[in-house]
Amino acid sequence: MDTYQNSAEDLLRELAHLKSKERLLQDDIKAVQTLLSHHVDNGDLDHLKTDASSTYRFEEANFVYSPGRITWSYDGCPDVQAAAENLKELQGTAQAIGQATRKQGKPFWTVR
Repeated sequence: MDTYQNSAEDLLRELAHLKSKERLLQDDIKAVQTLLSHHVDNGDLDHLKTDASSTYRFEEANFVYSPGRITWSYDGCPDVQAAAENLKELQGTAQAIGQATRKQGKPFWTVR
């Protein structure tokens, strides 16, 4: 194996290591954010609120709390479900006959 291949394998090894650290950090971040959400609900951070909506100022940093995205369920709406199914069929047809434009996202790596 040449130096170029060794370098590529070193990068894969480094990526695996960094992704492992990232997963651990994300778990820690989620736990802290959950606790902070409870404090927001209890009003424990109100003394740090700014004039901006849901923004808290602490130690020269601004923290913005987002209560979460609202989503909708249409399980009890047969008309909407039928329209959604019809739309999927139309989209499939448009793809098959070349009317739909294919877009490629940015490349990324997954490490398992």
